[in-house]
Amino acid sequence: MKYTITMISDFQCPYCYIGKGIIDGLKSEYDIEIIFKGYEIHPDIPEHGIPSEDYFPNAKEKNLQLQAFGRQHGLNFTDITSMPNSNKALQVAEYAKSVNKSEEYNTAMYEAFFFKDINISLIPEIKKLAKSVGISEEEVDAVFATDKYKNALKDNKKFCVDNNITSVPTFIINDKIGIVGAQSPENFRRAFKQLNEQ
Repeated sequence: MKYTITMISDFQCPYCYIGKGIIDGLKSEYDIEIIFKGYEIHPDIPEHGIPSEDYFPNAKEKNLQLQAFGRQHGLNFTDITSMPNSNKALQVAEYAKSVNKSEEYNTAMYEAFFFKDINISLIPEIKKLAKSVGISEEEVDAVFATDKYKNALKDNKKFCVDNNITSVPTFIINDKIGIVGAQSPENFRRAFKQLNEQ
């Protein structure tokens, strides 16, 4: 049985990255396809980002908590010094789906932010990361030359409102079962078993 998992997430969300890793780890056991739906969780952040300490007064403490959480999953998160506005990066993510580069692009974005402290608000950084997975600068420019992908993010937000989705990551399996948060592999296995028994 194939499991199509709609993943609602943002590149600023460490639990989204970890949740994606959990699903990726299950691909050796199951036929899984991830469909990414970008959901901007901090639209109030200025277009070019903001220093973490200006956005979170307890930014240093948050970094330590994130790093401790990451170590539980074998991940070494860096000190994050800026909070990006993820809108433009998410627009390109919507485009990446149309050229079969979604997985590679999303992974590049998560790792740039959480491991390298790259400000993924900035178009030059987005272009570098997109280019690293085979999406040209011209393609990125074309994304921003239209409202198509900005509107796609609005549609994603409406989808979440219509389906009472209020947090990321949320995973919807075969349009039937929802899992919220970076759950254990066993929780996904149980959901797969439930679908098989329906």
